This record gives sequence, C-alpha cells and structure tokens, in this order.
Amino acid sequence: MNRERETLLDEIEQSLWTLTEDNLRHLCVRCGIGGVDDSEVKGKSRRALRRKLIQDFCEKEDLMESEDEGMFCLLQLKDEIKVILDSEDAAKRLPTSPSQSAPTTQLDSEPSGETGAAAGRKEEVGAPQSSRKFTGMLPVLPLDVLEEMLLNVPPQQVVCVCRLVCREWKEVVDSDSLWRERCRREGYQTCDATKLPKDWRLFYFLCKNRRNLLKNPRADDKFKGWEIMENGGDRWKIESVEEVPHPDNTVQKYFATSYSTCRKSQLIDLEKEGYRPSFMDDFQPDIIISDWYAPRRECGAKYKICVELLNHKKQPIKKFSPGTVIFQNWDDHKWNQMTHVFKNYGPGVRYIRFIHGGKDTLYWAGWYGIRVTNSSIEICPSVDR
Repeated sequence: MNRERETLLDEIEQSLWTLTEDNLRHLCVRCGIGGVDDSEVKGKSRRALRRKLIQDFCEKEDLMESEDEGMFCLLQLKDEIKVILDSEDAAKRLPTSPSQSAPTTQLDSEPSGETGAAAGRKEEVGAPQSSRKFTGMLPVLPLDVLEEMLLNVPPQQVVCVCRLVCREWKEVVDSDSLWRERCRREGYQTCDATKLPKDWRLFYFLCKNRRNLLKNPRADDKFKGWEIMENGGDRWKIESVEEVPHPDNTVQKYFATSYSTCRKSQLIDLEKEGYRPSFMDDFQPDIIISDWYAPRRECGAKYKICVELLNHKKQPIKKFSPGTVIFQNWDDHKWNQMTHVFKNYGPGVRYIRFIHGGKDTLYWAGWYGIRVTNSSIEICPSVDR
C-alpha cells in the first residue's frame, strides 16, 4: 500500500468517528451498502456501522485490486463524509427562533413503492429549521426521469460516480434497460438479431471501446510500430495501392515483400490497452484477427500469418497458424482477407503477438512478393460473431 492511500485511510477512519449514528446509517445508504430496504444498517450501533463502512471500502480486496480504482472509491467516500459534515455544520448555524424560520411543506415519510434514499421525510408545517437534521437523502425522482438523466451522463461517470450515490441509483445503473437503451441510441447492435447479450453493460463497453489494437496497419507511417523479423531479398518496401485498389477505398498503401522471406510483427500488451487481467480471465471476450493480402499478377507469391495469445511470461496459450497460402504465376491478383476468431481461450491471456509476411516464388529482384495491409486485432462482444 502506498503512502498516499495510507494517509487517506487514516483521514477517513478519523472522520467516521465524528459522525452520529443517524449520519453513519445515511452514509451507508448513500454508498449503496445498506442492503434491501436498508436491512443491513437498521438497528446497527455506531461501532457496527463504522466497521461496515471500513470493511466495504477500506479493506475489501476486490475493490482494492486496482490501485486507481481503490483510490477513486476512497476519495468518493471521503467526499460523501465531507458533504454530511458540511450539512451538519450548516444546520447548526440556522436560526433557532420560530419567527426566523421559513415555513416548510409537509412530505409523506414513506411514499408508495419508495424506500431508502428515494423516500421523503415527514416534517411539520412551520417547524423550525434548526430542528431538522441532515439525512443525506435525495429528492424523489421517477425512475424513467432518473434513467433519462443517466443516459445523458458520460458512461464512465455513470458507473464510477452515479452508481455510488444511493441504492436506488445503483439499481438503475445496474439495470439492463439503461444499457440496452444506451446501445440503441448509439447504434450498437448484434450481428444476429436473435442473439441478445447476457450482460448489456458489458456489451456496451466492449462495443464502445472496440478498436484496432495494431499500430500503423496500413503503412501510413512507414514501419512505425512494427518489428522487422526478416528482411530478405531487397527488403520490405511501402508502395501505393494504385495498381490494385483495395476494397476499402480509405486504404492507400501496403507493405510489399521481396524474393526472400520478409516477416514483421507486433506485440500487444492488453493491460496497457485497457483490458485488465481480471476482465480477460472472467469474461474472455472474442478476439478477432483480420489481415488483407494479395500477390502480383505476373509473379507467384507465398503468404504466411501466425497470431498467438500469450500469458504473462509471453508463452503461447492459443495459436492461429494456418498453412502457407501459395499463388501461382498469372494468378488472380485481387485482395484476399484472412480472418480468425479466438473464443473460450481460457484464463491467463495478457499479450497478443501478430506475425505475417511472405515472399515471391521466382526470386525476381525487386518487390514481386506478397503484399499485406489493413491488418487488425479487435476485442469484441462474444455475440458479435
């Protein structure tokens, strides 16, 4: 544990000692750890409530698994405590004379179907403001209004901030309907309409974060991002697609091989790309591989690809390595696509190694070997294919 976290934990534990029993109970409800109908905090003593907050925020192993996530949650708890303390101080400064107090309206103490943070407080008309204690409760919001509001908040804040407000907000954030509607509005859908995601929130974030993990796949930035493993013949070269246009008209360049084997590779660190080890092990999302290749019309060529899923020691767990593709002289020189989907590959995947290349079959000087471009590695929802 780093020094900053130790200092923060000490501050939180000291602050908890200053809260009343009611405020500790309301803090548990705001943080979403009160249980159904607040059953886990009703009747608890100050000591028991403090212990519950410390166990759920300061000593919970899975919450502290990530340094950043752990610090974020602790800072959120510190802010919640500060809100309660500030409100309590403000209440003490309110006027105590009835003549100085503004009239208040009467609210039902238990609105039908609502409990916890969404429930109202019953207050007598004309009661002095100084007699009212801070409860930490939020104004009542219809669920459809709350859902619409959350649909307009950035998704990361919905999960990391809004979910911690209270139990009712947590239930809405965890609901399928919120994320299903978010997918609909942002255009994320399954390829097969008959297959629906089991977890709409997971499906949403996988779709939103879906991108090509390979750097410089179209030779737009020379060989940046690639490691040259073999540079035979007249070496790798970058050429334009003017002779044989690519099916994707945004692809303008390709990597060309020579008369002896040319191979290049990239190593993808999944954690650096935002896919944590626990996520990869628990959910095992599909990993989709794609590569485009083409021969020259007047010369035969060979194409080879190998993609490996590696553990933390960079040892293979799964491998895709089809046989060498051979093109004869005067063969069709259109672009071909090689694809593969890794599914159910098991725990432990931390890296992906992508290798491809080839050569010509006639040993002609120049760059008459296989051409490759527009390669990709994508992390996708399992229902997507």
